[in-house]
Amino acid sequence: MTENIDEAGIRVLVEEELISAVVEKHRRFLEEYKNEFGELDSRLSQVEENVKNVKNFRIQMEERKEVLKEKRQQFYHQTEALLEKEIFPKLDPITANKLKEEFKRIKGQIEPEEEQRLKDSFMEKLRETIQAAGPGENVLSLVGSRMDEARNSNLEFKEIIKSEKQLAEDDGSKGEDISKGKSQHKWLSTKIKNHEEALNYWEKLKI
Repeated sequence: MTENIDEAGIRVLVEEELISAVVEKHRRFLEEYKNEFGELDSRLSQVEENVKNVKNFRIQMEERKEVLKEKRQQFYHQTEALLEKEIFPKLDPITANKLKEEFKRIKGQIEPEEEQRLKDSFMEKLRETIQAAGPGENVLSLVGSRMDEARNSNLEFKEIIKSEKQLAEDDGSKGEDISKGKSQHKWLSTKIKNHEEALNYWEKLKI
């Protein structure tokens, strides 16, 4: 009789210890997964916020590009009007036509470096022409100033395009990070739920 009681006591003790061990195991895993989940959730939120900010920045850049294109056109239009009024009428037709062709190339869709090179060449020829025809340094200064403004607009426009290309490359990397992060996020969420259910089950048995 005593032996049966002792055996029953041992069985109860062993069972309680096993349940306690299982409960502790689930608590430990639950804590680890929750910590990892919290860190991952924070990182994902930050990346998604960055993506949102980049999207807004892109919209601003598109608007800025339109402004810059318009500014460049306006500056060259002002320059052309000045040339047509103050300089070209005073030149012989052949010289005037050559300068018009050069100016046409400058205001085309070209890189800022090429634009600067053509502008310098144009201004040098224009200066020589003005000295001969005598329209005055003020006109030359105005022409040069307007063309500089036009080129600056083109330069900023090209810089924005470079930035957009870099952002596109970064987007690919961030998209991959978000995809992996969400997959891990889902996996951790499932693990946490499973361990919470298991912990709840074993804690009831422990009582």
